Amino acid sequence: MSNEMAVAAVTVTLQSLLGSEVKGKMEDPPTGVDLTKDLLVTSLPPHLVRTKHTSENVVNLFLYRTEVSAAWRNRPLPSQSRGGEGGSPPLALHLEYLVTAYGEDDREIAGHFLLAQAMRALHDRGIIPRDRLQLAFESAHVHDQIEAVTITPRSLSIDEMSKLWSTFQTQYRISASYLITVLLIESRLPARSPLPVLQRGKDDKGVTASASPMPLLAGARPRSGFAALQLGEELVISGENFDKGPLAATLFHPLFVEPKTLPVTVESATRASLQIPKTGEAPHDWPAGYYQLALVLNSSDFTWKTNVIAFALAPSITVDPTQHNAEEKIDVTITSVPRVRAGQDVIVIYGSSQVAPESITTDAGDKTKPSTIKAGVTLVKGKTPVRLRIAGVDSIPIKQTNGTLGFDKDQSIEVP
Repeated sequence: MSNEMAVAAVTVTLQSLLGSEVKGKMEDPPTGVDLTKDLLVTSLPPHLVRTKHTSENVVNLFLYRTEVSAAWRNRPLPSQSRGGEGGSPPLALHLEYLVTAYGEDDREIAGHFLLAQAMRALHDRGIIPRDRLQLAFESAHVHDQIEAVTITPRSLSIDEMSKLWSTFQTQYRISASYLITVLLIESRLPARSPLPVLQRGKDDKGVTASASPMPLLAGARPRSGFAALQLGEELVISGENFDKGPLAATLFHPLFVEPKTLPVTVESATRASLQIPKTGEAPHDWPAGYYQLALVLNSSDFTWKTNVIAFALAPSITVDPTQHNAEEKIDVTITSVPRVRAGQDVIVIYGSSQVAPESITTDAGDKTKPSTIKAGVTLVKGKTPVRLRIAGVDSIPIKQTNGTLGFDKDQSIEVP
């Protein structure tokens, strides 16, 4: 495969090709038209051609643009890697050249004659011969690459040509543009080859297939009907095919080092439930915030993991004081279960006003104790609910009594 000298190799090959095909003399020219000076084939920037060669016949080949090939961008070469191997794709390049002719003493007829010869030579070589690539620059190994290097004329509009020559900052000369494709420059990243397979799964049984549909999750909601779950409450899971076998729930949270597993109660083929613990160290082990849930089917032959759904676990809070006798700014103390974990965002919401906590205290020794949050709020008349937002999930200030919803007095501050 080609190496980093491939671009230079193509330029040298094209320059050699033009040098051998473009003649500095005309056959039976009209009087006063024949060329009398030497012919040069160069690869200079256009603004330097007449600076270095003021009056000679010149055919100049200039590489003005490179582009990465989208077709080869993410495809390793078959000769470099097999299926399943981590081979690195080559750097695949398209090159765009500008061929410009300069007649001796700036004679336009001479320039036209030279350009026509150059275009005919490139037309006759739609594919650059590998022997020419090898002869011009053997160490680049372009002649060894799997893909042939082709020459295709490019048609530039007047506007494109004008912009191109404006970037050269020199006067326009009659030119032709060509696309050279494709150069495959070998990556230096090592390929990874896996070891041969000794067994296709347990006992060399291979893949286990099931003709029946597997469990699929559609959603989850607290049995309480509120937007978020609280510790000790049940989460109702809806979906399909829950009757295929024993199910367990795997729960993910950003603060979990490892996912947690909970038992699942299957109520029907489309409904199941689980309960988040409330006792023991649950206030610390189950932080508030957003969770992801997947069900795992453990069959005698295989294990199946469903898609993932989300649910929210809200903090349960108490507020002190719940009554005050005047409209003034006071310090409110809030206890929270689950406890506030390090790195979690905490906001106290009094009515519709958000207040940053003044302090958050969590007992590191006793993980069963709640966190204590203090915040300064300015009281208003009436009964105003207080909420605590941890990691984007608000506590639930609503309580249902005899089928009627209302704000919980233990989570409100009343000012007469």
